[in-house]
Amino acid sequence: MLPPSTENLTIPGGIKLFFDAGTGERDLGNIVDLDLDPKTEELKHYTNRSGKRRVDKVFPIEEELTMKFKLDEPVAENLAAYFKGGPTELMGAGTGQVTDQKVTLVSLILSSLGKYGLSAVTVRQFLDKCFRFDGAAYQDLSVEADTEAGTPFDALQDADDVLYLGKNTPFQEVYTDLAVNGAYTGLTWEYWNGSAWQTLAVSGAGANLDADGPITFTPPVDWVKTTVNAYTGYFIRVKATAVTTAATVNCFRQNLVQNVDYILDPGRAGVDGRLVGRVGRLAAGNIADGEEVMVSFTYTTWTALRFPIAAGNFVEGAARLECHPAEGRGLRFDIEIPKCQLKPNGALTLDDKKTLEVPMTLEVLDNYSATPDYPYGRVVMLNEV
Repeated sequence: MLPPSTENLTIPGGIKLFFDAGTGERDLGNIVDLDLDPKTEELKHYTNRSGKRRVDKVFPIEEELTMKFKLDEPVAENLAAYFKGGPTELMGAGTGQVTDQKVTLVSLILSSLGKYGLSAVTVRQFLDKCFRFDGAAYQDLSVEADTEAGTPFDALQDADDVLYLGKNTPFQEVYTDLAVNGAYTGLTWEYWNGSAWQTLAVSGAGANLDADGPITFTPPVDWVKTTVNAYTGYFIRVKATAVTTAATVNCFRQNLVQNVDYILDPGRAGVDGRLVGRVGRLAAGNIADGEEVMVSFTYTTWTALRFPIAAGNFVEGAARLECHPAEGRGLRFDIEIPKCQLKPNGALTLDDKKTLEVPMTLEVLDNYSATPDYPYGRVVMLNEV
């Protein structure tokens, strides 16, 4: 909004500083305070034509920009930058396992898995609940529906049955693994729109419960949560007017395909540093925006991490500063720095009456050869919402 307006008043918040040393952005952690300090060395030209010596022209001849800040998360990477640490060594390296960690994938944003150096990663879809209603009572088949090589169960045994498939988040595909293919008349899929069950258009090999394969649909814009058998979630349901052969279900789950449904950044854990593994959805894949998936993986563990002091150079890379105040607290902007280096900025004080703070300076370097339009960086003002 153009001045003057009180809407432009800004209380800084949501401050994050990301640094990329060539292996991907790393969040440096909580910033205690941060000062931007631009400096210009000038050459002044004087004239005395008016009878007095006065400045009539100023030439900027040198530019500097630094960010001085303090971090209160003294992780190994931050301390290594402070001490100009040499190669990192993992002591007592090993591995750990995580099975079926739930992660919600929003938009195309990579979500952290909280562990370093991932391998043997699988990402799968699942249902939170699977209920069969026989016209009188519900049968909870959720465990069977999510268990491979578990106990098969009938989907719809007769025309009075309704099968409910539900999840805490929206979804757009369910994979049907059948032990016995079904044969149904008048099979209908429905979703809840907040006031009534509405017909849901589905496709895929499993849509008629007569073959293995996906049941695929476009999540309706008016699809909302409802409560079925004391569980509140996003439900679809299926029923039939007549049953010739009941479909016997092994499970409703499927492993997703890397670089088709999702992308993976396995992170790192070794002498070249640590980065947390991350996963994100692909727009053209089978994961709905905002859907929760289950991720299983092996990750790297260690008992200690060490590096030599003053055995390296200042860490050089690119940086991005975010200032994203909460709604109603002012303008949001980013500062993108294409080339810079991290340096210590004063003493590291050990005070038992306050949290440890690591004082750092980010010194901006000229990057004209690669980014001639903004060799020293640029400010990005985000759209008003």
